[in-house]
Amino acid sequence: MKILESTNQALGRHFIHYFDRTDEQSVRIRHGLLAGWTSILINALLFLIKMVMGLAAGSISVVADAFHLLSHLANSIILVITFWVTAKPATVKTPFGHGRMEHVGPLIMSIFLFVSGIQIAERSIDQALHPQAVHYWPALPWILLATVFAKAWMEQFILFLGQRVDSHAILITAGHQRIEAISTLTVIAGLLAGHYLHFNQADGYIGIAVSVWLFYLGYTHGYHAIIPLLGKAPDKEMILRIRDTAKSVEGISDVHEIIVHDYGSIYLISLHGEIPERHGPGKIHEIAEECEDKLRKQFGGEVVCHSDPLMERTPEIDAIETLFKKVVEGDPRIMAYHDFRIVAGSEKDIIIVADIDVREEIPESEFNEISSDLEAKAKKVIPNLSYCTFYITPKFAY
Repeated sequence: MKILESTNQALGRHFIHYFDRTDEQSVRIRHGLLAGWTSILINALLFLIKMVMGLAAGSISVVADAFHLLSHLANSIILVITFWVTAKPATVKTPFGHGRMEHVGPLIMSIFLFVSGIQIAERSIDQALHPQAVHYWPALPWILLATVFAKAWMEQFILFLGQRVDSHAILITAGHQRIEAISTLTVIAGLLAGHYLHFNQADGYIGIAVSVWLFYLGYTHGYHAIIPLLGKAPDKEMILRIRDTAKSVEGISDVHEIIVHDYGSIYLISLHGEIPERHGPGKIHEIAEECEDKLRKQFGGEVVCHSDPLMERTPEIDAIETLFKKVVEGDPRIMAYHDFRIVAGSEKDIIIVADIDVREEIPESEFNEISSDLEAKAKKVIPNLSYCTFYITPKFAY
């Protein structure tokens, strides 16, 4: 809705300086802090409302819903702390900054969700097995419905902030609001069923459903938080941008073995640039440094460009590579090769050196077998081939 979009824009610009500079780390941090504080203030108010109503009504499902909110409140506090720590500059002990705290936050959130789920499950099972009447009054479901609308607004506002800076931690917080709204609607349905159908067990069953949902959220958020900490693969679009930026440097024919380390606040990128050896050592070094400088300006952080001199082409080398290419294409496990070169001690002593790219699903345990098979097949079709030296590109290089 245009009204909501305008409201989100107005609130964002009011609280966030340089609102449109979303590529700057300081602006990204302000988005996270605004999302966190908005969630803290509203969730704290809604928690008090639901807890008072739940205790007054003697409804385990309403109390469970309040505890669900309490877990969201804890998550929001963690979100604020996360972005506050992320904003701290690098130190001697943390030279890469504190950007990965953005992934630690959701991991802590998942622990809170598991603990809340256990506590709610215990009380809900007891209510389902030994149901007690809920002290229902007509305004109760309407007050709860009002909290649903409050959560719906908060969800779309925080989602707006998270999408602007592509923050997993902020988007998780937004998702929590939607889940809480759905949970409250379920609680309302249980209250109505218990009152009008005299089915008091519904209160306990709704509480059990909420606790199971908390377990699921704890698992998924923990999983998505651990992957970046272990070392998440860069997306294909980023690899393509790195490759295109590097190849735009005059003198670089192609690049390979791109490695990206994401530390949240900075990137560390390394790659191999293929540069014709006719340029000479000095010029090759200058081209590699120009490539590094261009990538630093594009992505920030630090870049290392290793130069791979391309040997001069001759008809004899082209003929040998044509035979080798046919061997490679005959192996379905291999996608491509690069850094092909020939070392010849004499006309009857040829050595082939090349880097091999295998398919993603091929395990590293098969790398030696692939090298041996490729060498054996090459010896059958390439005359005077003494031996081959192959390096299979690791999975973290692209």
